[in-house]
This record gives sequence, C-alpha cells and structure tokens, in this order.
Amino acid sequence: MSVILSIPVLSLITIFQSAVISRLPLNRGTADLMLVVLVAIALQKSVQDVWQWSIVGGLLTDFFSGLPFGLFTVSFLIVTWFAYFLRERIWRFSFLMQLLVVFSGTLITHGLSYLVLFLRGSSLQFNTVLQTVTLPSIILNFMLSLPVFIITQDIAQQINPLE
Repeated sequence: MSVILSIPVLSLITIFQSAVISRLPLNRGTADLMLVVLVAIALQKSVQDVWQWSIVGGLLTDFFSGLPFGLFTVSFLIVTWFAYFLRERIWRFSFLMQLLVVFSGTLITHGLSYLVLFLRGSSLQFNTVLQTVTLPSIILNFMLSLPVFIITQDIAQQINPLE
C-alpha cells in the first residue's frame, strides 16, 4: 500500500475514531481504532512501508489528542517495530499475532500516557487506571481486531498481491 494512500485512509480513521468510537466507552476505556489498524497493516507481509503508515497515523492521532505532541507517534512506532519484528521472525502468523500485538500496544500506549500524566503531577492511582481505563480498552480493541484484520488482509492482497 502506498504512502499516498495512507494519508486519506488514516485521516478517515482518525475522524471516525474521534467522532464515533470515542463516544462508545466501556467503563472509562475506549477503543483505539488507529492502533488496531496500524497493527493489522504492519502484520501484512505484502505491505513494505509500514513505518510511514505508523508515522502518519501517530501524527494524525497527536493532532486530536490532549496529551503532549509526539506521544502517540512514539508509541505507534514502538508497536509497529514489535509487529514488524514478529512478522519477520514467524513464517505463518495468524490472528493470534494481531491480538498479541494489540494487547502489548494498548499497554505501551496507556503506559506512556500514564507516565506523562504522572510526571505532570496528576494524582491518578495506577490500579484505578488499570481497572477502569486500560482493561476495558483492551477488551474493546480485541473486539475491533477481527473485522479490521480481515478487511486489512483482503485490501492488502488486492493492492499488493504476493507472488
């Protein structure tokens, strides 16, 4: 998939996430559609420019976030590296790799967010954040993972067929 294609696609995903997905919380956690999509793209063997997709997705998410600029870009790059590492090391991966990377990516993103808020002097309790925000977010991300994985796999095979 081309980098030029990434800008409008990820822009639509960002708009959909900020307008619809963020209004459907579970407890206080919300799904991170951008994270799930970037993981699904990074796990496709036919996609070669996963780093550019990750940077574009991170920058778009940073524009709409209230957290310091660059936090989501850094966390999405870490998650993309992990997905790319797994993709190159494991010959045949399945949907379980998607779940593993989404789980670790949610923990990384929420961990960095909590660290930034803690350094800014927030008095949030770690256990409360874990139970009311992070775990419900993981559940919602898992619910989005299967449809996003299947759609991304089909689109990637149509655009970049493997030989």
